[in-house]
Amino acid sequence: MDIIRNALDTICGLANAYLQNIDHRAEGWVVLTSLVDHDGSINPAARDKVVMSVYNLTRETSISTYQPTQSAGQRHKAGDSLAVVSPPLYVDVHLMFMANFAERNYSDGLAMLSRVISYFQQNPVFTQANAPGLDPDIDKLTLDFDNLSPVDVNYVMSMLGTRYLPSAFYKLRMLPFTSLAMQARAYPVTGTALTGGNA
Repeated sequence: MDIIRNALDTICGLANAYLQNIDHRAEGWVVLTSLVDHDGSINPAARDKVVMSVYNLTRETSISTYQPTQSAGQRHKAGDSLAVVSPPLYVDVHLMFMANFAERNYSDGLAMLSRVISYFQQNPVFTQANAPGLDPDIDKLTLDFDNLSPVDVNYVMSMLGTRYLPSAFYKLRMLPFTSLAMQARAYPVTGTALTGGNA
Protein backbone atom coordinates (compact mmCIF):
# COMPACT_ATOMS: atom_id res chain seq x y z
CA MET A 1 0.00 0.00 0.00
CA ASP A 2 1.12 3.59 -0.58
CA ILE A 3 1.84 4.46 3.02
CA ILE A 4 2.09 8.26 2.67
CA ARG A 5 -1.14 8.54 0.71
CA ASN A 6 -2.90 6.17 3.08
CA ALA A 7 -1.85 8.12 6.18
CA LEU A 8 -2.77 11.51 4.72
CA ASP A 9 -6.08 10.35 3.24
CA THR A 10 -7.02 8.83 6.60
CA ILE A 11 -6.16 11.94 8.62
CA CYS A 12 -7.81 14.24 6.10
CA GLY A 13 -10.97 12.13 6.23
CA LEU A 14 -11.09 12.17 10.02
CA ALA A 15 -10.59 15.94 10.21
CA ASN A 16 -13.23 16.51 7.55
CA ALA A 17 -15.72 14.25 9.34
CA TYR A 18 -15.17 16.25 12.53
CA LEU A 19 -15.89 19.54 10.76
CA GLN A 20 -18.88 18.09 8.93
CA ASN A 21 -20.38 16.99 12.24
CA ILE A 22 -20.17 20.59 13.45
CA ASP A 23 -21.31 22.31 10.26
CA HIS A 24 -22.45 20.02 7.46
CA ARG A 25 -22.34 21.10 3.83
CA ALA A 26 -22.52 19.26 0.52
CA GLU A 27 -18.81 19.71 -0.16
CA GLY A 28 -16.28 18.68 2.45
CA TRP A 29 -14.37 21.31 4.41
CA VAL A 30 -10.90 19.75 4.21
CA VAL A 31 -9.26 18.61 0.99
CA LEU A 32 -5.89 16.98 0.38
CA THR A 33 -4.62 18.72 -2.73
CA SER A 34 -2.29 21.40 -4.06
CA LEU A 35 -3.34 25.02 -3.87
CA VAL A 36 -1.86 25.97 -7.24
CA ASP A 37 -1.49 23.85 -10.37
CA HIS A 38 1.92 23.42 -12.01
CA ASP A 39 1.07 26.04 -14.62
CA GLY A 40 0.47 28.62 -11.89
CA SER A 41 -3.32 28.62 -12.12
CA ILE A 42 -5.46 28.38 -9.00
CA ASN A 43 -6.80 24.91 -8.29
CA PRO A 44 -10.61 25.29 -8.37
CA ALA A 45 -11.04 22.24 -6.11
CA ALA A 46 -9.26 24.15 -3.33
CA ARG A 47 -11.56 27.19 -3.27
CA ASP A 48 -13.36 27.80 0.04
CA LYS A 49 -11.66 24.77 1.59
CA VAL A 50 -9.09 24.08 4.24
CA VAL A 51 -6.31 22.84 1.99
CA MET A 52 -4.08 20.10 3.39
CA SER A 53 -0.73 19.99 1.58
CA VAL A 54 2.73 18.49 2.03
CA TYR A 55 5.64 20.90 1.95
CA ASN A 56 8.53 18.68 3.06
CA LEU A 57 9.63 15.16 4.00
CA THR A 58 12.41 14.51 6.50
CA ARG A 59 13.95 11.53 8.23
CA GLU A 60 12.93 10.91 11.83
CA THR A 61 16.11 11.05 13.90
CA SER A 62 14.80 10.68 17.46
CA ILE A 63 14.86 6.89 17.33
CA SER A 64 17.47 4.40 16.23
CA THR A 65 16.69 2.18 13.27
CA TYR A 66 19.60 -0.14 14.07
CA GLN A 67 18.77 -3.80 14.05
CA PRO A 68 21.20 -6.57 14.93
CA THR A 69 22.08 -8.74 11.97
CA GLN A 70 19.49 -11.36 12.68
CA SER A 71 16.47 -12.10 10.58
CA ALA A 72 13.38 -10.92 8.81
CA GLY A 73 11.40 -13.08 11.17
CA GLN A 74 11.32 -16.08 8.87
CA ARG A 75 13.83 -18.87 8.44
CA HIS A 76 14.58 -19.86 4.88
CA LYS A 77 13.90 -23.43 3.88
CA ALA A 78 17.51 -24.00 2.83
CA GLY A 79 19.36 -24.83 6.04
CA ASP A 80 19.20 -22.72 9.17
CA SER A 81 20.22 -19.41 7.58
CA LEU A 82 18.30 -16.30 8.55
CA ALA A 83 17.35 -13.47 6.20
CA VAL A 84 19.00 -10.13 6.96
CA VAL A 85 16.94 -7.09 5.98
CA SER A 86 17.59 -3.37 5.90
CA PRO A 87 16.63 -1.50 9.07
CA PRO A 88 13.34 0.42 8.88
CA LEU A 89 13.29 4.04 7.79
CA TYR A 90 10.99 6.40 9.68
CA VAL A 91 9.84 9.49 7.79
CA ASP A 92 8.25 12.71 9.05
CA VAL A 93 5.77 14.45 6.76
CA HIS A 94 5.55 18.24 7.14
CA LEU A 95 1.97 19.35 6.56
CA MET A 96 0.16 22.64 6.32
CA PHE A 97 -3.53 23.39 6.60
CA MET A 98 -4.39 26.58 4.72
CA ALA A 99 -7.69 28.43 5.04
CA ASN A 100 -8.30 29.19 1.36
CA PHE A 101 -11.39 31.37 1.83
CA ALA A 102 -11.67 34.76 0.17
CA GLU A 103 -13.75 37.91 0.49
CA ARG A 104 -16.91 37.43 2.56
CA ASN A 105 -15.96 33.83 3.36
CA TYR A 106 -12.65 34.82 4.95
CA SER A 107 -13.99 34.62 8.52
CA ASP A 108 -15.50 31.20 7.76
CA GLY A 109 -12.03 30.04 6.83
CA LEU A 110 -10.64 31.23 10.16
CA ALA A 111 -13.41 29.37 11.96
CA MET A 112 -12.67 26.14 10.08
CA LEU A 113 -8.94 26.47 10.68
CA SER A 114 -9.63 26.95 14.40
CA ARG A 115 -11.69 23.77 14.39
CA VAL A 116 -8.95 21.84 12.63
CA ILE A 117 -6.47 22.94 15.29
CA SER A 118 -8.95 21.99 18.00
CA TYR A 119 -9.44 18.54 16.48
CA PHE A 120 -5.74 17.77 16.37
CA GLN A 121 -5.27 19.16 19.88
CA GLN A 122 -7.82 16.60 21.06
CA ASN A 123 -6.44 13.84 18.80
CA PRO A 124 -2.65 14.19 18.50
CA VAL A 125 -2.06 10.43 18.19
CA PHE A 126 -3.49 8.09 15.56
CA THR A 127 -3.54 4.31 15.91
CA GLN A 128 -5.53 1.44 14.49
CA ALA A 129 -8.03 2.00 17.32
CA ASN A 130 -9.04 5.58 16.46
CA ALA A 131 -8.04 5.54 12.78
CA PRO A 132 -8.96 2.07 11.47
CA GLY A 133 -8.26 3.12 7.88
CA LEU A 134 -4.52 3.26 8.53
CA ASP A 135 -2.22 0.82 6.80
CA PRO A 136 -1.66 -2.25 9.05
CA ASP A 137 2.08 -1.51 9.01
CA ILE A 138 1.44 1.75 10.90
CA ASP A 139 1.31 1.18 14.65
CA LYS A 140 1.15 4.83 15.70
CA LEU A 141 1.39 8.30 14.17
CA THR A 142 1.73 11.55 16.06
CA LEU A 143 0.81 14.98 14.77
CA ASP A 144 2.81 17.79 16.37
CA PHE A 145 2.04 21.48 15.92
CA ASP A 146 5.07 23.04 14.25
CA ASN A 147 6.25 26.62 14.80
CA LEU A 148 7.51 28.41 11.70
CA SER A 149 8.93 31.91 11.75
CA PRO A 150 7.34 34.55 9.48
CA VAL A 151 10.37 34.23 7.21
CA ASP A 152 9.92 30.47 6.96
CA VAL A 153 6.17 30.84 6.33
CA ASN A 154 6.88 33.32 3.55
CA TYR A 155 9.38 30.89 2.01
CA VAL A 156 6.91 28.00 2.10
CA MET A 157 4.11 30.08 0.61
CA SER A 158 6.40 31.28 -2.18
CA MET A 159 7.54 27.73 -2.82
CA LEU A 160 3.89 26.69 -3.22
CA GLY A 161 3.25 29.57 -5.60
CA THR A 162 0.81 31.54 -3.49
CA ARG A 163 0.58 34.54 -1.21
CA TYR A 164 0.03 34.27 2.51
CA LEU A 165 -3.02 32.38 3.74
CA PRO A 166 -3.92 31.74 7.39
CA SER A 167 -2.25 28.40 8.04
CA ALA A 168 -1.38 25.83 10.68
CA PHE A 169 1.78 23.76 10.29
CA TYR A 170 2.20 20.23 11.60
CA LYS A 171 4.76 17.46 11.61
CA LEU A 172 3.29 14.01 11.05
CA ARG A 173 5.84 11.74 12.68
CA MET A 174 6.93 8.16 12.37
CA LEU A 175 5.73 6.85 9.02
CA PRO A 176 7.48 3.50 8.80
CA PHE A 177 9.12 2.21 5.64
CA THR A 178 10.15 -1.40 5.99
CA SER A 179 11.25 -4.09 3.60
CA LEU A 180 11.44 -7.86 3.83
CA ALA A 181 13.75 -8.06 0.83
CA MET A 182 16.74 -10.13 1.87
CA GLN A 183 20.07 -8.27 1.84
CA ALA A 184 22.20 -11.16 3.05
CA ARG A 185 22.10 -14.36 5.03
CA ALA A 186 23.24 -14.82 8.59
CA TYR A 187 24.01 -18.13 10.20
CA PRO A 188 23.40 -18.67 13.91
CA VAL A 189 26.41 -19.58 16.01
CA THR A 190 26.15 -23.22 17.01
CA GLY A 191 27.63 -25.17 19.86
CA THR A 192 29.86 -26.95 17.34
CA ALA A 193 31.33 -23.67 16.15
CA LEU A 194 32.01 -22.56 19.73
CA THR A 195 33.88 -25.73 20.64
CA GLY A 196 35.96 -25.84 17.52
CA GLY A 197 34.08 -28.80 16.11
CA ASN A 198 34.42 -31.08 19.11
CA ALA A 199 31.13 -32.46 20.33
